[in-house]
Formats: sequence, C-alpha cells, structure tokens
Amino acid sequence: MPSNGYSTIGLKPSIMTRLHRATDEYFPGMFIPSTLIIMMNEIKRGYYSVGLHNVRPDFSGQYTSLTIRSDVKSWLQKNYSELQEEYDKKYGTNCFTRFTCVFILNMLESKAGMQNNVLKLRESNFVWLMDKYIERRHQYPHQLTAQTFEQFADVFLKEILEKMDAAKKILSI
Repeated sequence: MPSNGYSTIGLKPSIMTRLHRATDEYFPGMFIPSTLIIMMNEIKRGYYSVGLHNVRPDFSGQYTSLTIRSDVKSWLQKNYSELQEEYDKKYGTNCFTRFTCVFILNMLESKAGMQNNVLKLRESNFVWLMDKYIERRHQYPHQLTAQTFEQFADVFLKEILEKMDAAKKILSI
C-alpha cells in the first residue's frame, strides 16, 4: 500500500519525544514514520493489541506535523471511528488529532508490555542451549537430522514456556 501516497498527522511535542525514544529503543536506526508502520503491522498480525493504559498525555505546546504513509493514517482513522467514544470518556479526546496522540501513547505502552514477555538470552544461556541441541541431536538422530539450531531453539523454548504456564495454572488453583 505504500503507493497510496503520504499524509500528515499532528502530534504534540511530548508525544513526538516519547515516540522518538521508543524508536531508539525498539527499532534503532529507523525513522519515526517507519516505527509507526512496523507497529501497525505488528498489531495487525496480532503480536500485541493496543490496550487502554493509564497514560497522562501532555497536550501543551504546538502541534508538530509528521508525514506518514496514507495507509497508516487510514488505519488510525479506522481506529478513531471504532474507539472514539471509549477514548473520549477515558482521556477526553474530542478530535482526531488528540485521539492520535493518546492512541500512539497506548501503542507504546502496549509495545513495552509485550517486550516484557520477550526472552533475552545472554551468551552463556545461548551456549547452554547449543549444548542441549547437540545432546538431543545425538539422542534422537533420526528425528532431528533436518532440524536446524534455530528450529530446535524455537521448539525447545516453547516447550519450556508451556511447562511454566501449566505450572502457573496448577499453582493458582
């Protein structure tokens, strides 16, 4: 859809600053409009959803124009039409521009929450995982011959997480 052209949205300085910080943290080296494209695609694919967080938007200062792809703006407008009443009640967003500011803040909070569930492995953990891969490969050569390390790591870590979730459910009963 990038051939549809470009549009502009207005954002308050505090929102631009937080969006810039999030870009540096999650997508180093990217431009802010690219961050919005990536986050939109992540949400559309169901990696996370935008929740209503207790954000306190700072609407001081003049609006700054941000040039984005038209498909991102149409996606924001679609969300505005669907969530307008809910956002107006909770945040007092009485126009599209204010909604966009608060929606982007909620996107950033949701992204941060999703990042909390990401496994971050140190090199020593990676060596342990490699040892497990070699051990399992020798134990079950006929089953794992075509499996790469990346495939093994995905399956092995998924099994560990499923066992942890099952343990949490049992302990919470």
